[in-house]
Amino acid sequence: MNENLKYFFMAMSLSMFCLVIYTQMKSDLLHLPQPVLDEPWFWTTLVDFYNNIAILACWVIYKEGNWLRSLARVVAFIVLGSIATAFYVFVQFKNLKEGEGVEAVLLRRA
Repeated sequence: MNENLKYFFMAMSLSMFCLVIYTQMKSDLLHLPQPVLDEPWFWTTLVDFYNNIAILACWVIYKEGNWLRSLARVVAFIVLGSIATAFYVFVQFKNLKEGEGVEAVLLRRA
């Protein structure tokens, strides 16, 4: 199961990377049209994203136990979104030792 999850998160990260590249080629992120800025769902989604970042930040700070490394990861989550988040989880699965389960991904190492 761990192998499947590892590849699932890698595929998720790569698919988002490709989607972001494609979207950037079609649209300019820095010049959003006024109708987008006027849309309440745009602002709701933005707040939702940052609320999720706060939850992830708490988990990463707990899991890593190193403030500088945690800060770097949280900045990557903010800048790269689910690309960085899925890649972080992929790396956690990749670093599992023989016999470790999903709980080793979620919890701090002793």
